[in-house]
Amino acid sequence: MAGSISWRENNMLEALNLWIVNAADWIFGWILYLPRDAKIFCVAILTSVSLTLVRKWTTDQDWLKRAATDEIGQNQLKRVAKKRGDKEAAKRHTDVVTMIKMKAMKFEGKPLLWSLLPVGLLATWAFARLAFIPPVANHPVEVRACVPRSAIGQKVHLAPEQGVEVVGKWIQPVVEDRRVVTTNTWDMAGLWIGDHFRGLCQGTIAAVTAPAPTLDGAAVWQVIVHDTQPHVLKFRYAGRTYEAPILAGTRCYAEPVTIFQDSPLQSIEVALKPVRLFDFIGDVWVMQAWIVAYLLIASLLVPALKHILRVY
Repeated sequence: MAGSISWRENNMLEALNLWIVNAADWIFGWILYLPRDAKIFCVAILTSVSLTLVRKWTTDQDWLKRAATDEIGQNQLKRVAKKRGDKEAAKRHTDVVTMIKMKAMKFEGKPLLWSLLPVGLLATWAFARLAFIPPVANHPVEVRACVPRSAIGQKVHLAPEQGVEVVGKWIQPVVEDRRVVTTNTWDMAGLWIGDHFRGLCQGTIAAVTAPAPTLDGAAVWQVIVHDTQPHVLKFRYAGRTYEAPILAGTRCYAEPVTIFQDSPLQSIEVALKPVRLFDFIGDVWVMQAWIVAYLLIASLLVPALKHILRVY
């Protein structure tokens, strides 16, 4: 169609990613039947088990065990040498520990390389399935067409679609995009970390005290999907048609943000609720809420599993 921008055409790389995710559903799809928080724990457990077992199978565990024992012994001897004031002996033991660690580093590359396949496949699947709570059929979900601030006062037309209705009118005016005020303590800390990290990357902390950016414009609908079939919403604006997917009533969700490059309409967003562990742990800088929780859990599980399974 002339003047039409399809979400499929706009996201060519999504085709490969979608194929991988659909294939991975045969392996990990059962996780979607678990409670929300249990899904994150399950993915973190599978990741930790994969990393631990791959390390066990791809490294010389006998050598690493002896190296760990020698390192403990050298550290004990170093403490004894420090107590009696023998700096030369303490330095000698420190050098031995350093040598052991340097030799042990040659075993780190192989397990990481072999872990890429299982962990990468699981991560790709989780990115597409666990980040947001799927919309509920017959319940309204907010859909936003984002345009530049200069378009405020213009109108955007959402084309009627069978199985989909809107609360109010299909044609909505562009209004000033409203900003969500953060009140959650975790979210406020995440914003502070993000602001300071960006400031450090730029060599200044000006980003922390800089005035808030100018708000863009947005046309907003409350969309109700009445079935579990995938739908493609069609938006008409500035003589062009823009498409974005929506899916409700299933354990999956369609990509919530569709971005259009070099177009009068910048993006279409389906306002899905992000998955937060215990409804509290949210985003930190560029990391989504589920990733933050996943990393926190996995970082505790990996050393615990290595200790339980005696993996070095």
